[in-house]
Amino acid sequence: MYEFISGKMVELYPTYTVIETGGLGYNINISLQTFASLEGKSEVMLYLHQVVREDAHLLYGFYHKTERDLFRHL
Repeated sequence: MYEFISGKMVELYPTYTVIETGGLGYNINISLQTFASLEGKSEVMLYLHQVVREDAHLLYGFYHKTERDLFRHL
């Protein structure tokens, strides 16, 4: 499982962001709270939660570790 990702933010939308690191662009689902924290930044670090399903591999990113912990408890 991934703990975090850091790199250059290439795109930012209310529901997801694209982070470039190591020459790859990662599509990461985010909350509105994280979206508000990311606005105006170019280099970012997000705490990750990975979900592996039969039909998809998803990444969820959170600006604060406490937000990720709450997401995991839900």
